[in-house]
Amino acid sequence: MTGARIICTQSLATLVRERTVLLVIALFSLMVLVSAWLGWSATHTVNTIYSDAAAYLTSVGEPVPPNPVSLGSPLAVLRNVTVYVGLIGTFAAIVIGQRLIEGDRRAGVLPLIGARPLSRASFARGKIAALCLSTTAMMITAATVSALTLAVLPGAHVTGAEWGRLAAFFLLAWGYMTLFGLVALGAAARISTMAGGLLAATVLWLAVTFVLPAITGNVNPTAAINPISGLAVAPDTPLFTQLGFWLGPISLSEHFNYLSAGLMGYRPDALAPRGLVAPLACLVAGFIAAGGFAVVSCLTLDPNAGGPDA
Repeated sequence: MTGARIICTQSLATLVRERTVLLVIALFSLMVLVSAWLGWSATHTVNTIYSDAAAYLTSVGEPVPPNPVSLGSPLAVLRNVTVYVGLIGTFAAIVIGQRLIEGDRRAGVLPLIGARPLSRASFARGKIAALCLSTTAMMITAATVSALTLAVLPGAHVTGAEWGRLAAFFLLAWGYMTLFGLVALGAAARISTMAGGLLAATVLWLAVTFVLPAITGNVNPTAAINPISGLAVAPDTPLFTQLGFWLGPISLSEHFNYLSAGLMGYRPDALAPRGLVAPLACLVAGFIAAGGFAVVSCLTLDPNAGGPDA
């Protein structure tokens, strides 16, 4: 086995034993399941009401309007999944990234790894691979639950293009989650104090999720838990124009919500079009920056700093 694979295998085995990590991942999976059930239940209720209304209108000779469920994209019933990815999913990735370093540090394993004939590059690759595999497993679980929900959804007719958009959304969600996990991984490698990396990554996540949208797009912080109201239109004022110009590129949660709404088919018509290139380019740049930060931090990690008694 290569050094990177050894580190990756050891890291994944450690994560499996971490109750906190498993609890957060289980919470994320449960919320995705609840979201899927709520979407299914709401659609079933609308279909039932429509059937009764259609039968009545037919009996009195009135025209029957189209079913409102058929007017929108069937993917829109899963719109709350975007909220859970942006909140619980990203926080789960942060916890995983922090524990990949901090778990070894608190167990006194890092000095032993440093004494082995393993290069720093192998260590960095192994840790990043473990993080990516963990977030991939989370996304596969969420995608499976979502796909099964659409498959049994009453009255839903999902086309091949819509299945492709659903797959693109989960790929986007994986990148968004992993971005914050990479930040936490790098911060934990940089900060040897207990939970220092977790705190630093969490502060950044809170700023990106709640603060930046409020000052660049006039999005109320409570709107971050609503997939529709989180797509507010910024007032046409000099203040928001300037803040949007200078800080808009790093408002990653806005870019994620905008792209997710387009892929899932619930983007409001009143929202000014931004295209795909600019928001996606900002997210890709953020992912590359986070990955670079994680790599540099792992390469410069002091295995003797911190520890069980720090």
